[in-house]
Amino acid sequence: MDNWPQPRVIKRNGNFPYKFKIIDDYPFETGWELETSFDSKWLTISTSGLITVKANESGYAWDGCTPKLSIFNLFIIGTPDGHVDYRTMEPFTHNASLVHDVLYQYLDTVPVSKEKIDLLFLKMLGDFKLRRIYYYLVKHFGGWGVTQNGIEQFETRN
Repeated sequence: MDNWPQPRVIKRNGNFPYKFKIIDDYPFETGWELETSFDSKWLTISTSGLITVKANESGYAWDGCTPKLSIFNLFIIGTPDGHVDYRTMEPFTHNASLVHDVLYQYLDTVPVSKEKIDLLFLKMLGDFKLRRIYYYLVKHFGGWGVTQNGIEQFETRN
């Protein structure tokens, strides 16, 4: 749809790799209660707080925990995503970074404050040992320079 909210434009110079891709929609229940829902090409949030990251026809790709840089397409250096969690067979930060990245894509239009998004990231990190450090870095350095205009009207009740 042409009238969907557009992701914010992020200009990146260099070779910033995507590490992960979903081919099926990913739902996550946040527990939020919102005054309004949100729908875009890559993200839906219901008033009951159900987030759905949409794979669409091409899949949704993201870089995991940012920043990362590819060196000659041979290896990637940057923020580690943690070792593979035996319960999910994905890195510890996989789902948290997915949801956080798509919410940050729409940070200037989504009806949820950055504070709530960052706290959701912390919650989704579960028992990842470095969760508090990752949360601190996201809280203080994530979405640098993005203003959430009029967010007060959409603030969550929970």
